[in-house]
Amino acid sequence: MLDPRPQSQIITSGTGSGKTECFMVPVLEDLYRETQQTNSSLTGVRALFLYPLNALINSQKERLSAWTTHFNGDIRFCLYNGNTPNDLKAQDRQRQKNQPQEVLSRKLMRDNPAPILVTNGTMLEYMLVRQADAPIIQQSQGKLRWIVLDEAHTYIGSQAAELALQLRRVMQAFDVKPEDIRFIATSATIAGAEAETQLKQYLARLANVGVEQVAVIGGDALFRAYPK
Repeated sequence: MLDPRPQSQIITSGTGSGKTECFMVPVLEDLYRETQQTNSSLTGVRALFLYPLNALINSQKERLSAWTTHFNGDIRFCLYNGNTPNDLKAQDRQRQKNQPQEVLSRKLMRDNPAPILVTNGTMLEYMLVRQADAPIIQQSQGKLRWIVLDEAHTYIGSQAAELALQLRRVMQAFDVKPEDIRFIATSATIAGAEAETQLKQYLARLANVGVEQVAVIGGDALFRAYPK
């Protein structure tokens, strides 16, 4: 995934088999390399994670916090949805100091955008048109290089068409080209070479990239029986 020439991937495996780790580890490695090159913390969105449900967004909080805590605020993330407060209350300010890896309010995200933005399609749409969120995009232009589409198989018909158009608007707003982005799509099931070809075409059309730029990574969960 970290090849100098951006390659998009479809990760297909069963629930609980480690799909998230397949893209999260390369994303964090990429961001860590940048902090080492610049010798500074990162400002501006580099990785956009799109989830169809708020429950899925919230489920990533503990994992992201654990993986980014050792970077001491150089690599941060923000869960940006309808539950994200506009500003912090007095009792939450100490928690923000104790958790520099997570941006806890919209104001802080607008002032200093985290490199990892976790959101949903509706909030992303608001971000693209809402003047209050313009600083996030302005400080992120030219920096976006990862877009993760979780549960990609749920986007069918008109939903897939709307997502494709939204991704094109994201490219324009963030001032990047599709061929420079690593698109990652996760899917719970896949079977056979024919399905693999169809999935490549599916992501290529969503992302507006060539089919040759898309690869499929498949796997199965391995459960070991331990002696009692």
